[in-house]
Amino acid sequence: MGTPDPGFGLHHRVVDGSIILTFRGELDAWADQELAPRIAVLMNRPDTEVVVDLRQVTFLDAGGLRMLVRIKGQAAARRRPLRLVRSSPRVWRVLRITRLDRSFTVLDNMPAALEAPDETGCEGNLNRPA
Repeated sequence: MGTPDPGFGLHHRVVDGSIILTFRGELDAWADQELAPRIAVLMNRPDTEVVVDLRQVTFLDAGGLRMLVRIKGQAAARRRPLRLVRSSPRVWRVLRITRLDRSFTVLDNMPAALEAPDETGCEGNLNRPA
């Protein structure tokens, strides 16, 4: 008997001074509540740029949108550029319908330089408890 999928997760790494936040699974109100404290800590790092990777996100609702807007605000408060890596068309549609896609710098793919292995050893995961 296997363990159930935790539903959402966050992995972070630092490459060339950019902090990359990779989300997976369902970004909803529960994900927002559980991940917000961890994201706040990560956003206090001295890195120069924030990249939010949404390629592994399977679901996005108002809670997930709230989390993305909060991350954008935290980056802006620290005068850091923020870029989103586009997710599946189904998930991206939510950002497009709400017109929040216009509020972010959007990348179709992760830049090759940021796909490099973690340089600082700063890495972490946070998954929804089973």
